[in-house]
Amino acid sequence: MRAAKILVGVTGGIAAYKAPGVIRRLGENGYEVKVVATEAAFRFVPEETLAVAAGEPVHTNKTWWERSGRVEHVSLARWADLVLVAPATADAMARAAIGLGDDLLSATILAGARKVLWAPAMNPEMWANPVTVRNVETLKSWGHRFVGPAEGLMASTEELPGVGRLAEEAEIVAAVEAFLGPRTTDRAR
Repeated sequence: MRAAKILVGVTGGIAAYKAPGVIRRLGENGYEVKVVATEAAFRFVPEETLAVAAGEPVHTNKTWWERSGRVEHVSLARWADLVLVAPATADAMARAAIGLGDDLLSATILAGARKVLWAPAMNPEMWANPVTVRNVETLKSWGHRFVGPAEGLMASTEELPGVGRLAEEAEIVAAVEAFLGPRTTDRAR
């Protein structure tokens, strides 16, 4: 039985520091994992940390534009059985909902990623904003799924607890497993 292939998209929210734990846990559960990170993600977690967690170099806008002779966003979309965006910012979801493809992650999703699972993380006001709500509904209408956000304390000490925290690692991995369905020896392409 071959391992399912998970492309983890890491975006630029404070919860990005939790991404290496999610990546590591997916690997421990037998998934083959690659990582694509937005430039904003590196404000919160070093590229090297993501690479160590994945066991291979991180795909970035810089690697996207290197002259390797391949179209990286298309190859990654075809490679992945599932794209997990964790953490998913309001910006990343908005880009996908309106079809922007000006960074490697959004272009990969736009290039035909078969299954997309979003793990949102943002403050409660952003999550409840009508624009975010509309974008989530648009993505769901295309078959994308969501895990979280969870309720609890926010990163900022100025904020009251609310809905917006990144779901826990175990909950994210369980959502990946539920979305992929029973493991088979050869996943249909």
